[in-house]
Amino acid sequence: MHAGLADPGKMSGDARRFVGALAEENASFWRDRDVRLDPNAPPALRLEQIRYRMRQGVYNELRSVELIAAWIPHVPEREIRELLPGQLDDEHRHYRLLRARLVALGEDPDGYRPLPEWEALFDWLCACRTRPTLEKLAMFQFAGETQSCEGFETLIALARDVDPETAELYRAEILPDEYRHAAIGRKALTLLADTPALQARARAACREMNDRIFAAYGAHRARADRGA
Repeated sequence: MHAGLADPGKMSGDARRFVGALAEENASFWRDRDVRLDPNAPPALRLEQIRYRMRQGVYNELRSVELIAAWIPHVPEREIRELLPGQLDDEHRHYRLLRARLVALGEDPDGYRPLPEWEALFDWLCACRTRPTLEKLAMFQFAGETQSCEGFETLIALARDVDPETAELYRAEILPDEYRHAAIGRKALTLLADTPALQARARAACREMNDRIFAAYGAHRARADRGA
């Protein structure tokens, strides 16, 4: 075990309570804030929005492979580092699955051009590789992947009537992995955020990530409203 990591058998109840409270804070932050899908849109527009999410997903999964590969050498805590190659493999599999589904639908899976704000988000995450493990995993696995789970749940519900095959792809092949990735974040915070000072750093890292994602969503909404 890494010298700086608490014994998992002695994880404090305080750390577990902190992780639960932080999860509630994140859920509250994101309530009604993912503006990429409109539940009240007519079916044709909703399908268009789902296709956009899929094209964006191809980009997201590939960039996730990049950032996790960049992070692994900078995670000294063995119990956490050993979980990351599995997530990397999952992200690459999701990339291939979404790409193949778009090809089957007659779409260009490589035609997506990310907003500068979205590209900058991943560039920033890759550059965070030397930040402490607590902060990195609070940002991506805990805050980011948890929000992804909520987003995919919404996408599945809205796709069932307009594209049931895509809805089933997300439900059966992608969503279970996303919950497992979010669990890596919860484990990291439970092991590492065991003092008030470290908990404050984890909370600040989550908020930093959420603010950046929300800003990128806002840029997307502005472009969508312009009809671009």
